[in-house]
Amino acid sequence: MKSIIKEILLTYQNKDYSDAKDRDLLVDNSTNKIISIVWPRRSGKSYFLFNYIQKLKNNWLEKSDFLYINFEDERLDFNYKNLWIIIEAYRELYPFKKIENSYLFFDEIQNIDGWEKFIRRTNDEWFNNIFITWSNSKLLSKEISTSLRGRSLTYEILPLDFKEYLYFKWIEIENIYKKEDKALALLYFDIYLKWWGFPEIIDFSEEIKIKTLQEYFDVMIYNDIIERYKVKDLSLLKDFIKRLLQTTTKEFSVNKISNELKSMWYRFDKNIVYNYLEYLENIYFWKIINKFDFSLKKQYLIKKFYSIDNWFLNSLSFSFSDNYWKLLENLVYLYLYKNYSENVYFIKDKNLDIDFFVVNKKQKEIYQVCYDITDKNKEREFWNLEKTMKDYSCKKWYLITRDQNYEYKNIEVKPYYLLFLENKVIK
Repeated sequence: MKSIIKEILLTYQNKDYSDAKDRDLLVDNSTNKIISIVWPRRSGKSYFLFNYIQKLKNNWLEKSDFLYINFEDERLDFNYKNLWIIIEAYRELYPFKKIENSYLFFDEIQNIDGWEKFIRRTNDEWFNNIFITWSNSKLLSKEISTSLRGRSLTYEILPLDFKEYLYFKWIEIENIYKKEDKALALLYFDIYLKWWGFPEIIDFSEEIKIKTLQEYFDVMIYNDIIERYKVKDLSLLKDFIKRLLQTTTKEFSVNKISNELKSMWYRFDKNIVYNYLEYLENIYFWKIINKFDFSLKKQYLIKKFYSIDNWFLNSLSFSFSDNYWKLLENLVYLYLYKNYSENVYFIKDKNLDIDFFVVNKKQKEIYQVCYDITDKNKEREFWNLEKTMKDYSCKKWYLITRDQNYEYKNIEVKPYYLLFLENKVIK
C-alpha cells in the first residue's frame, strides 16, 4: 500500500488549487495545536483545505512541504495499526527533509478506528502543523476535544453566507448604496433566500438543485442518524422532522409534537423524541436556542429551533412564497450564530417578543426580524423594541428587513444584505 500512498501524496502535491475559493474563516495555526474543522455535509470541507494549501503555496510553501490524504479514498485500507505507513512513505519520498515544519492534512480521518492515538503521537513526535477534518456523522466536536486531550482547536464551517454566496457567483457589489448595485444585491438575495448556501449547487439548474439537495437530506437521515444511532422507525423519524420544521422560528413543545405523532397511530416512548432532537442537532440539521432568563434553570424550559439551510424548510415544511419572513429570520439567526456562537437567545416576557438577544460580558444587542415594515405593524414592532431596550438595558438594537434602510428613534432599520455587504460587521 505504500506505493499507492506515495502516488496519492505526489498527486495532491502537484495539483493546482487556484480554483478553490476563499471562505470567511480565519484559522490560527500559530499555536502548534492540531486544527480540527467540523461542518455539515457538503459545506465544502475539502475545498477549504485546498484553498488553505494554495494560500500557503502563494507565500512560501513548496509542494514537498505538505501531505494530504483523504480517508474516503477507496484505494486505501487503513486501520489504527498501519497509519504510520503514511509518515514512512512521506519520509521515503523526501529522505533529507526536516518534516517537523511540514503541513499534514487529514481529510475524513474519523473513518479509521483508533485514529486519535496516531494523531496525538504524530503531533508529539513529528509534525507541528496538523489539520484534520471530519463530517460529524461519526464524531462530535466534544468527542474530538476528548480524543485529542486538549491538543486541538476546533473551527466550524457552515453553508455559504450571503457575502460568500456572491463571491462564489462572481458577483461584485462595488457600492451597495448605488441604485444598480442595490438592485443586483436584492436580485441575488431573493435567490439566496430560497436556496441558500451549499457551495456545490449554486450554479445548478433548479431541477438539479432539488435532486442534489434531496440527496443531501437522504444521506443525513440514512447515514448520519440511522447508521450512527441505530434508529429503527424511519417513518416516525421523517414525520417528526416534518412537524418540527413547521415550528421553525416558533417556540416548540415536545409534548405537542409527541401527541401529533401519536394521533397518526405511532407508538413510542417520549424519550425517543428527545433523542431525535439531540441527533439532529449533532449532525447540524438545525440549531436550538433558549429563552433568555436571568435564572439559568429557566433558560432551558422554552426553546426555538432554526434550520441549518432554508431549502429544508422550503421542501419539507412550507411554501417559499408564503413564508419569506420565516426564511429571513432563519438566515438572521445563522448570521448571529456565526458571529456570536452560543450567546444568542430569544426574549419572551409578558408582552415582549424579541427574536434574538445577543448577550455576553461585552455587549447586549437586540435583533428583531420583520420582512417589511408597514403602517399596520410599525407601531407594534417599534414599541416592542423600545420596551425591550429599556427593560434589558441594551445599547444596540436592529430591526432587520428585506430592503428597508433608515433610522427611527435610535432604532436602526437595516436590510439583511447590509449585514454582510457593508464594510463593517455589526458587533
